[in-house]
Amino acid sequence: MGRNREAQLPVDRVILATGVATPGDEAVEEFRKQSEELAADVNLSEVWDVVRDESSSLTLDELAELYWGPGIVPTQKAALCLYLERTPLYFTSDEAGYSPRSRDAVEDLLTRSRRAEENARDSAVLVDGLSQGFLPAEVSDHQRTLLNHLRQYVVHGDNYTRSAVAQGLLGQLESGTRDLQRLAFDILVETGVLSANEPLEIERAGIVEAFPEAAVAEAAGIDPQQVLEAPNRRDLTGLDAVTIDDEDTKDRDDALSLEVLEGPDGPDAVYRLGIHIADAGALIPSGGALDQEADRRMATLYMPDRKVSMLPSEISSGTGSLAPGEKRATLSLLIRITGSGEVLDWEVVPSVVRSRAALSYSEADRAIGDAGSPWHQMLATLEGIAGALRRTRGEAGANDIDQPEMVIKIDESGVVDVTVGLRSAPARSMVAELMILYNSLLGEYCRREELPAAYRSQPPPDPSDDAPPVVPPGPALRYVVMRRLQPATVGVVPGAHAGLGVAVYIQATSPLRRYPDLVLQRQVGHYLITGETAYSADEVASVAQRADVQIRELARLEEDRRRYWFLKYLKQRLTSEEGEGDAALFSAVVLDNRPRRPALLELSDYPFRFRAELPESCIQGETVTLQLHGVDLWRRAGQFVHVRADA
Repeated sequence: MGRNREAQLPVDRVILATGVATPGDEAVEEFRKQSEELAADVNLSEVWDVVRDESSSLTLDELAELYWGPGIVPTQKAALCLYLERTPLYFTSDEAGYSPRSRDAVEDLLTRSRRAEENARDSAVLVDGLSQGFLPAEVSDHQRTLLNHLRQYVVHGDNYTRSAVAQGLLGQLESGTRDLQRLAFDILVETGVLSANEPLEIERAGIVEAFPEAAVAEAAGIDPQQVLEAPNRRDLTGLDAVTIDDEDTKDRDDALSLEVLEGPDGPDAVYRLGIHIADAGALIPSGGALDQEADRRMATLYMPDRKVSMLPSEISSGTGSLAPGEKRATLSLLIRITGSGEVLDWEVVPSVVRSRAALSYSEADRAIGDAGSPWHQMLATLEGIAGALRRTRGEAGANDIDQPEMVIKIDESGVVDVTVGLRSAPARSMVAELMILYNSLLGEYCRREELPAAYRSQPPPDPSDDAPPVVPPGPALRYVVMRRLQPATVGVVPGAHAGLGVAVYIQATSPLRRYPDLVLQRQVGHYLITGETAYSADEVASVAQRADVQIRELARLEEDRRRYWFLKYLKQRLTSEEGEGDAALFSAVVLDNRPRRPALLELSDYPFRFRAELPESCIQGETVTLQLHGVDLWRRAGQFVHVRADA
């Protein structure tokens, strides 16, 4: 075995020294048989009871005489040797012979032996139940441990440190499959341990939904009145501020207001545009339990079937949210701006606002187009200003990529519904544009005041890149444009963001949902009040760098869950009565089709990308017809097959 190395060998591969010699193989075999029969009946409990208080070791011969009496025969001696090696319950071996164990040591070994027998029985009962699709009526602690091993194996696969235990358990089932991880998932779903829609990605990432008790207690004890009554907060409750969000949004962190300052409405009119962001940075004590937990989580995780918030609901949907009719602390940007989008001047102020209404995007869209709506004038004007700002950014080189978004809803019965919305819809586009304005002007403020801040910058496309191919508008063009963009970077040195067409850019408009936004907001708010910074450049950089990694991972998890639920939606369509024939046919746009690998496509009606085999003649930008043959939810894949035009 090499120098200073040990090996564990079973007893039947070891030659035991008994001092007995036999002539010939047949005699050896007969001797072995007789010794084994005798060894099976040996029990040294009485001998141990006699000698357990002796401190000296006993030889094999002495033990044999104590057990069988004088005149022992060789087979008895060999049988006792076998027993002592196989059952070291009462005696331990050393160079001098065999020493009796203490009473406590024997009792401990007996307890372990009984527990091992019980565990073996529990394991057999569990395996029998799992093979038939049910759990025992009463699950023992050992069975619960085994089930947890299976669960962890489902989540982590071979990376789970006790995966061998789970695999050994699964190996006792006559399944006929080599994919033991999937088998474990199917079994746990069938027995009700896991849901068929279990978000394994969340557990795999180590994300815990429940908040620590300290964070919950701190959230319950926060008094927003102290923040509202701070003497340096400007009272803006007289403004007609509104929030615009998705229909089911409860953590409302931005509101808009608009006042006419000069002239009638139109391109030459001057307005005071207010963009008000919930001041979570002032509401949440720096360094406290809430702040630490928000730092650990880094951002809210949004999935079709659940949300894992960065902050407890008492804050995100309660005292921090800009609910209609409630006074809320905000960090406001007040901008003098013309109807043509020219920014004349602006100021940043800690403030108090009271939202007049909480509108959904669809309600805001209707108000923009309906002259009879009480919010028409304000929102239509804001939409015009936002359009002018967007054109200005476009002239500065901004890439206006109108990426559609899937909205996935799951009802109580588990039926999945999917709709597609465009970011170019009036209200959604308007809000996005005004948030870009807020972030760019606040970034300018940080640069001007030399406040340590996390700036997002992006260089323009590399001019040495090949000219983009001519492809029709739609998914393929978006794919080409996105591939030409250079990655954005985050750092404490301000720089231009070419993709947005602005000279400087930070992110501070989602402090209830993103920790870097909360930190930056706290930095600005603290400086406005005290003239001092709350965070050093190193502290800001540390948060920004960690956030860049974590938020990217959260975005991947969100995409994985959206993909799962969309595939579930496709599976519903495939298995419904209408899922035959035309209902299983889909049109898709070719994004990339290179030799020796499946093509990358995006469905024409849904922003869903996948790979499928295509003829090499199918080119980028071409629309093809595919038939969905099946959906594998475990592998997160749909089996699409190309349908030839002449088929």
